[in-house]
Amino acid sequence: MKKFLLLAGVACLFATSAEATQFSPYVSGKLSYDFNRVKVRFANEATKGQGKIKKDLIGTHFAAGVSAGYLRGELELNNSNSIKSHHGPAHVNLKKYSVMANVYYDYLTCTPWTPYVGAGLGYSWLKGVWHANGEKIQDKSVYNLAWQIMAGVTYDLNTNWKLDAGYRYADLGRIRKNEGSYVTKTAVRDHEIMLGVRYTF
Repeated sequence: MKKFLLLAGVACLFATSAEATQFSPYVSGKLSYDFNRVKVRFANEATKGQGKIKKDLIGTHFAAGVSAGYLRGELELNNSNSIKSHHGPAHVNLKKYSVMANVYYDYLTCTPWTPYVGAGLGYSWLKGVWHANGEKIQDKSVYNLAWQIMAGVTYDLNTNWKLDAGYRYADLGRIRKNEGSYVTKTAVRDHEIMLGVRYTF
């Protein structure tokens, strides 16, 4: 039995090494349940304050990349629905998109299950619109440097299709707006549970 396990391990090692020399393009699509956490700070010469907007939304994620053994690289487009929040007469509408270049490390196990970790760097586009008493008081859109980290596991359905379940934390940057004597800073961060599929050509 020990000899069998040893031979199986050696065969797995050689198979993994051979696979590492092959470049395989893929595409993927995911849905996410987003635990949005938006922090708003405001201040002028007389007063300071802060608040948090917590909205759970469904997001979409599409990527195209290349895998080679343990490593994967991809370009990913991320989109979440607008965050809308009401606080009495105040109304906030926040839109957010991002494009990320991601790198993953796959822990090849010679089984249908493959755990992974990853990180990404890219740009986000944020647009915030603030209303008070039915009137628009602020409207600003910005491009920010953004980053994210990911972890999860895939399951091989067959040689081409994989199921993918994971977690993503993304920091999409901030919106800073000067309006008269007021300065408003809005920081956007996402915690997401993701489920999707990947097709390897």
